[in-house]
Amino acid sequence: MKQESIEFVTRAIHEKMPAYIQTLSDLVKIPSISFDNFDQKYVLESAEKVRELFLQAGLTNVQFLLPPSGRPSVYAESLTSPDKPTVLLYAHHDVQPPMREALWNTSPFEACLKEDRLYGRGTADDKAGIVTHLASLEQVRAWKKNDGPNLKFLIEGEEESGSAGFESILKRNADLLKCDAVIVADLGNFAKGTPSITTTLRGMSAVNVEIKATKAPLHSGSWSGPIPDPGQVLCRMVASMTDGKGKILIPNFEDSLVPPTKAELESYNSLGMTEKIFRNDGGILDRVQLMVPENEILLSLWRRPSIVVTAMEVGNRVNAGNVLQNSAYARIGIRLAPGMDANIATQQLVEFLQAQVPYGLECSITTEDGANPFVTDVSHPFFKKMSDSMASAYGTETKFIGCGASIPGAEFFRNTFGDIPILLTGLEDPECNAHGENESLYLPDFEHGIVAETLFFGGICQ
Repeated sequence: MKQESIEFVTRAIHEKMPAYIQTLSDLVKIPSISFDNFDQKYVLESAEKVRELFLQAGLTNVQFLLPPSGRPSVYAESLTSPDKPTVLLYAHHDVQPPMREALWNTSPFEACLKEDRLYGRGTADDKAGIVTHLASLEQVRAWKKNDGPNLKFLIEGEEESGSAGFESILKRNADLLKCDAVIVADLGNFAKGTPSITTTLRGMSAVNVEIKATKAPLHSGSWSGPIPDPGQVLCRMVASMTDGKGKILIPNFEDSLVPPTKAELESYNSLGMTEKIFRNDGGILDRVQLMVPENEILLSLWRRPSIVVTAMEVGNRVNAGNVLQNSAYARIGIRLAPGMDANIATQQLVEFLQAQVPYGLECSITTEDGANPFVTDVSHPFFKKMSDSMASAYGTETKFIGCGASIPGAEFFRNTFGDIPILLTGLEDPECNAHGENESLYLPDFEHGIVAETLFFGGICQ
């Protein structure tokens, strides 16, 4: 691509950044948490705001695509010519809960600019993705007039709560959404200023475990000793899943793992991950030891499964008393590495836990919808185009990385559209604290991301 074109696009986007940041700030104000125990009117309000932005941008065929939950995905399109490639642009407008609001340094739903970061829930994950797509549309129109690609927008409303109805949306609307490529703007960069394309995702699943010993809580002085304590029993059940070094002990759990290729390993090694960097990025306490050596950190994150207790409840710490609790609860999440199947792995976990229940305690296990791991083939020319565009925008080499998180929609897109390029990009970085308190977006990379996507749109039409 000609240097003067890159400079034209870069300059035009830099001038519009205050407006793009304001648009993002307006989206952040809406607490669009898509979990059932939160008021879903805000998810609808968020969808309406996205619809309004689409109409303001001059997009056509703007509509809601509704899953069974009623949390709208918002669709719109900008079609230029049947001779041009069609790219489907994905992001999501729902967000995670604020978690512990007392730990936020700013109001979670008021965007706050501090130095080079914009703080607020959804800034990085994933309302910046929405604005990136809209800004890139505006900029490619100004640059290429009506000579850019056909663009279709699909902004999901329940990604954070598992995308339970997203596959049904894709299947019902496959003709409407038909495209030559998908950009999923819901990932991140390996580090600030390091443009990255994600090529593998771990899958996910979860189970909810409750064990009971008595009909109601009992006085611990009068009853404890003869009766099994559900809290201790559940702790032993959870601990039985791994050994002292973190190795998963569920039989056959890792039999189907697909190892990384030589090229992938070389790419991982080129990233320069060290234990010091990892500890700093994760805020790991000084005396806490890692469970893998330094040279296996990225392999562990991207190519191996993990098991995490995401919630555990035995009584209540605020109202704790001298009580033998009648029950104990845990939510156990699993991340699945490439090669694994979510349904099979979940069933293996359920059967393993059921086999660990002692003393005849009553055990109830329910499963949640899961998502399979995802691996993409980067041989399609669009990956080279995106890599070159990102390198031009950021001023440094693009890296191909893995991700330990899950994007259920990635596999759904493949199942719907077949073997088309699915480009996983995004604006998160190790400091953004997505899903945690004080989530933030690194604004220089926000700008770089818009430049990169605009250059990509121009590049695929040449």
